[in-house]
Amino acid sequence: MPINSGKTPENAFTPAGLNHISKQLLENELGSVWVRGEVSNANSNQNLHIYFSLKDENASLSCAFFKNANFANQRVKNGDNLLVYGQVSLFEKTGNYQIIVKRIESSGIGDMAKAFAELKIKLESMGYFDPSKKKKIPSVINSIGIVASQSSAAVRDVLNVIRRRNPLLNVKIYHASVQGENAVGEIIDALLMADIGSHDAILLTRGGGSQEDLWTFNDVSIAQTLFNLSTPCVSAIGHERDTSISDLVADVSAITPSAAAELLTPDMENLKTRLENNIKVLQRNMQIHLNNYSQQLDINFHKLQKSHPKVRILTEKKELQNRFDKLKSLFNNQNDERGRKLNHVLLKLKKHDFAIGENKISMHLAEKRLAITMQQKLDNSHNKIANLSHALDNLSPLSTLSRGYSITLKAGSKSIIKSTDDVNVGDVIESIVDKGRIQSTVITTYHSESKENH
Repeated sequence: MPINSGKTPENAFTPAGLNHISKQLLENELGSVWVRGEVSNANSNQNLHIYFSLKDENASLSCAFFKNANFANQRVKNGDNLLVYGQVSLFEKTGNYQIIVKRIESSGIGDMAKAFAELKIKLESMGYFDPSKKKKIPSVINSIGIVASQSSAAVRDVLNVIRRRNPLLNVKIYHASVQGENAVGEIIDALLMADIGSHDAILLTRGGGSQEDLWTFNDVSIAQTLFNLSTPCVSAIGHERDTSISDLVADVSAITPSAAAELLTPDMENLKTRLENNIKVLQRNMQIHLNNYSQQLDINFHKLQKSHPKVRILTEKKELQNRFDKLKSLFNNQNDERGRKLNHVLLKLKKHDFAIGENKISMHLAEKRLAITMQQKLDNSHNKIANLSHALDNLSPLSTLSRGYSITLKAGSKSIIKSTDDVNVGDVIESIVDKGRIQSTVITTYHSESKENH
């Protein structure tokens, strides 16, 4: 490297040139080293390369473990405390400083993983993860409160899903920092504000990040706040591979912010179809009930018609007329039979020569008397029947009502009121008149003899 490289404007480095020189210096001066630290952000790609970070309390270091290294069956996961041997290097394209790993040895569980496990055991013993204590998310949600960084990609993803699936949903965002020294306090304040905001559900969310970035959501104070919320809460922290204490304490956890949004917003088309089907079922059931009630009403109406006093009177009058017609027919038959017998006797008498004239006159007179007597009996029977029919009409309740009288009953009862002793002041009574019914309230009573008020 020339002595003046990068020292003057004329000899300025290009980014590629500086990165190349830096890489050579790192590799030549430091070479391969051993590094101990806790694993975070571990992931592998389709080429089986493993990328992760080693960190301590103050810093982190990028590591790359390529498939041509000797790592048969080697697994790297977040929270492991590893002892790594590798070449100090620099990725020239981006200028990132990293270790090209050649060998990995386990050094136990990392501090963060240990802290997470201890807190998980503690909260589980206190019942914070108990399914029986988790609140059910409502099937129909009209309003949700979102606790998140209002400028985050997670919020944008959630809002996009809501606009697509249920644009009518009422959404309010409660801003809070999701990492940093003020994050815990802001998240707790936002959760408490959302809890008194009359929402159907609360969504606590943030996008993906390193284990350090997501550590805020392993805070015991946030866990206690989530556990004591009155409103059902969904937690969606990071991606599918990430698990936080907040996810475990919340009533429901989702693998991503978008998945949480879908959980809280049923598809409107599906909801519309279900509603239409429910309406059809309701209409069909209503029609069946209406038909049944209509049929029962017709049956009751016909029963009432048959039991009406007027119908019964007409039926009895018809029966009486039938009996009268039978009696008249019987009387006529008897009269004809006597006439035939008389003629028979006359024919016999004509065969005799004695007292023909006198007997004929007597017989003629007797015949007239018999005819007169029979006619009188027939007239008497007819008059008697007519008088009985007239008396029956006069005794009919309908006939009595037509002359201005009425029948009074206690309202809702079939008991006829015959005396002032049958009612009390304040009773509701019902009067049946010729054409209708009248309801009234008793305000006073008195006996007809004394007219003394009660």
